[in-house]
Amino acid sequence: MIHAPVAEVERADVLDALRAFALLGIFISHVPGFSGFEFMTAAGQAALDRFGANAWLDAALQFFIDGKFFSLFSLLFGIGFAVQIESAIRAGRNFTRHFSRRLAILFAIGVAHALFWYGDILKDYALIGLLLLATARWTPKSTAVAAAAALLLRAFWPLIVWMLVAQTAPLEAGANPKGDFFALTETFAGTDPAAIFAANLELLRFKALQMLYEGKAISILAMFLLGAYIGKRRLYRDLALHEPLLRTVFAVSAPIGIIGNALLIPIGATTPNYPPSPMWVLQHMVFAVAVPAMTLAYASGFALLWTRRAGKFLRALAPAGRMALTTYVSQSLIGVAVFYGIGLNWHGTLGLADCITFALAVFALQCAASAFWFSLFRFGPLEWLWRRATYGTPLPMLRRTLAVA
Repeated sequence: MIHAPVAEVERADVLDALRAFALLGIFISHVPGFSGFEFMTAAGQAALDRFGANAWLDAALQFFIDGKFFSLFSLLFGIGFAVQIESAIRAGRNFTRHFSRRLAILFAIGVAHALFWYGDILKDYALIGLLLLATARWTPKSTAVAAAAALLLRAFWPLIVWMLVAQTAPLEAGANPKGDFFALTETFAGTDPAAIFAANLELLRFKALQMLYEGKAISILAMFLLGAYIGKRRLYRDLALHEPLLRTVFAVSAPIGIIGNALLIPIGATTPNYPPSPMWVLQHMVFAVAVPAMTLAYASGFALLWTRRAGKFLRALAPAGRMALTTYVSQSLIGVAVFYGIGLNWHGTLGLADCITFALAVFALQCAASAFWFSLFRFGPLEWLWRRATYGTPLPMLRRTLAVA
């Protein structure tokens, strides 16, 4: 039997558009890091504050962006997992073998991506995604229970870290992990490729420790499971039919997200990440509740808008989300090429307002380029590579090839 990827008629455009929306938020959060602004001293940041907007823009990013779009992207990965299960069952494929191979290829792409940018999340998705295989035949109810358990563990994870790690293995006197991290990022302003590569590898180690320290890996798993529940319930289809449920989700999650994220701004301003403290525990426990709540508010609100007049405009996002892997990796390539010393060396030249403007402009160009690309081709470049390697069969790329066939 020849196995093929999910047919175009089976795609849910709302998922593609929502995926692009998530990538926009992720890129906005990443550009201050690429540009070096995030790691500057307060004086350095103030020198680039042309409009006197740094303080309120930083608060806005914390409130609307920080953690939410990464969480949304994870939720969509879980939905995609459920869609893959349905497709495999319908085609008579061995799902475990198929999905394992798919994740292995994603891991390879992620490793290649991580070698030039330490913030890669693809390799982590691939590794954590293996845990989803155990849930493939679970009922929606069992999947929902597992998601709730993971969210509960994530909520109490800061307390576990503080009690088990901070009390038994305190940081050495004078240790400053945050300062070490910031110092390494300064290497990217240089022009020595070997030094940049070495700093990137060291930052990868820091990020891996951060994944455990802050419970980010648990957050990913929790949103994977929640997305799998949504996918198994097919709640992303027939949105008008599910409108009462979407309204309820929005009405419950939005207030929790708004209140929780509003509390995080003053707490975060006075609470250091290292070493963990009781206030740090409180901050991250609130984060563990407020961020998923805001994520669900974004997802349900987006779905409600999709069924209304605003849906016409939201559909313009779908092409960029349909080639999400290419969009995500190309954002990193653009960040390195524009801001690193081995590229245009714009490192340290943009204020926070400039960073946001840059992210919006690049994403708008990506949306336009994606729409043009799909007028000629069936898949994004990396999507074609991923599918071709997964299915192991010839896969027509050009649209006219498909039409002739």
